[in-house]
Amino acid sequence: MEFCKDEECGGLLVSEKVDGESVMKCRDCGTVHDVDGSYRVTEEKEEDPMDRLNVNDDMDDESTRPTTNKVCPNCSEENNDEKEHEWWMEQTRASDEPPTRFYKCRECGNVHKEYD
Repeated sequence: MEFCKDEECGGLLVSEKVDGESVMKCRDCGTVHDVDGSYRVTEEKEEDPMDRLNVNDDMDDESTRPTTNKVCPNCSEENNDEKEHEWWMEQTRASDEPPTRFYKCRECGNVHKEYD
């Protein structure tokens, strides 16, 4: 990590391409600093936390998850009858936010989620 060399700023420098050349630019004041050979610039895609969720697609009756009855948005739309759902919670957002509740319909296998 490098910081702006401007005495009044001290902001974090981020890599950018200007006219095809890699430079370090201050996030706060916009001052551009040249990149010498000691920097290695890489482009990495931030991982989406939703990609890490492990949703079990097996429709076996031997699940250890708790169950509840609720309306399935997939197969109960017309008559709003409640179906048996397995449910579980995972922390998909920041730790100061409540966990996400997932529901899996035991009849059609649809998985949906609810936030508080």
